[in-house]
Amino acid sequence: MSFGSPQTQGSYRVFYTALRLFAYLAFIGLITCVLGTFLVAHYEKLSLFDAFYLLVITLATVGYGDIHPVTQAGKIIVMILIVFGVGYVSLSASIVVATLVEGHIMYFWRERKMERRIARLSGHVIVCGLGRAGTAVVKQLEREGADFVGIDVNEHLVETLKERGYLVIAGDATEDEVLKRAGVERAKSLVTALSHDPANILIAMAAKDLNPSIRVVARADRPENVTRLKRAGADWVTAVGVPGGTRLALAALKPVTVDFVHSILERRHAVYKLEELLVQENSLLAGKPIRESRLKEDFGAQLLAILRGDVSIVNPEADERILPGDIVILFGLRDKLAQLEAYPGTACPLTQETPDIKTD
Repeated sequence: MSFGSPQTQGSYRVFYTALRLFAYLAFIGLITCVLGTFLVAHYEKLSLFDAFYLLVITLATVGYGDIHPVTQAGKIIVMILIVFGVGYVSLSASIVVATLVEGHIMYFWRERKMERRIARLSGHVIVCGLGRAGTAVVKQLEREGADFVGIDVNEHLVETLKERGYLVIAGDATEDEVLKRAGVERAKSLVTALSHDPANILIAMAAKDLNPSIRVVARADRPENVTRLKRAGADWVTAVGVPGGTRLALAALKPVTVDFVHSILERRHAVYKLEELLVQENSLLAGKPIRESRLKEDFGAQLLAILRGDVSIVNPEADERILPGDIVILFGLRDKLAQLEAYPGTACPLTQETPDIKTD
């Protein structure tokens, strides 16, 4: 099994080396205790319990003096135990302390716990590359309450995210073994958000090879590579920065919705469109409740939101009144919305700066 980066693999090697050495010493110590107990009991004519008691106080360098060897053979055995046994105990203790102090045991168990958590995941999202775009993807997935596993080659970044409780793997996402550790065979979607298109292409190909049903969402650094990424197996591709990271996450979680909105916004000859209109004093909409505006009946338009100053009213009630100065966001037939724009008192496109959308 591969454990990712050279630093991670080195930590595992150190731990397993220390563990093997301690196991060997424990085996030798067990044999020494058993053999020493029987020899002392035989030559000193002691019970097994008293012989073991003498052995323990000798190895612990306590030596109460209540029981001590009286035969020459017994004294030789005890001297051997003092010379070699005390050294064994000291060496074993130093190995345990050093391993604990260096954190290898804690690191090992944390990694094992994380691997068990990943192994239990199914239908999750894998995020390859935790830079600016990848971090935006992770934040959006967290807001959506989706299970995800991150992959990045940056050891420091990975350790920081692990301390925050994220499931993150240090490694090269272009390698099949790293993708398998992230559970690619069981994942629903994979987002590859590296800044290098060749790596994103390789990841898309590898993911589809390992799981043909997985949905691959990819970032393209250069527009001409969008087609290449789709040929490599990517289901959805965009050229993104930080804002596009949210789009990548939503494309992984809600593909139908994102494809629908994408088609509405970017297809020039689509039948339906999203439009925003500024309502002026002389508009036929000004001062009317939504139920009396006849937007649906006369123009086939659905009012999605009203932006009023710094406040947005999303999915407004039918009795909400449209006021002069409001910006209304509409969805409907392209030609019908064009007719509405032609009426006095509406303006589109807007020439003024629109406020940020907030939920009311």
